[in-house]
Amino acid sequence: MKKRNLQITGLLVLVFLTLGATIAYRMYNKPHRSIENETALAITAEELALAYTKNEANADKEYLDKPIQVTGLIADIASNQQNKQVIVLQGTDLSGVQCTLDQNAAGLKKGSNVAIKGFCTGYLTDVILDRCIVVPLK
Repeated sequence: MKKRNLQITGLLVLVFLTLGATIAYRMYNKPHRSIENETALAITAEELALAYTKNEANADKEYLDKPIQVTGLIADIASNQQNKQVIVLQGTDLSGVQCTLDQNAAGLKKGSNVAIKGFCTGYLTDVILDRCIVVPLK
């Protein structure tokens, strides 16, 4: 009787381990959402930065993990550790909007007006947009 219970328990553990490994594998290899195919909420960099400086919790409810198209003046252009182009848009006196581009965009200059579409990932000292692309101004 004990041997039979041990075999059933071992079989159940094996089933749960296999199920867990399958779920983990599928989650790890899940494709990323492409910003190009997403319909984005249009907002200015100043409005977005102001929303986060006023009330971060409310702004997270409205913008976090959602596609956003931000327009504004380029305050800075740099590269991060992964050699991706990072554009900082002028927001408020306290913060701006930091956009990490998927592919480097040529012809961008400090002080020029630009529209960038990306996923909002939160707020540090700047609002952070990730997996961004530059879109033509209308």
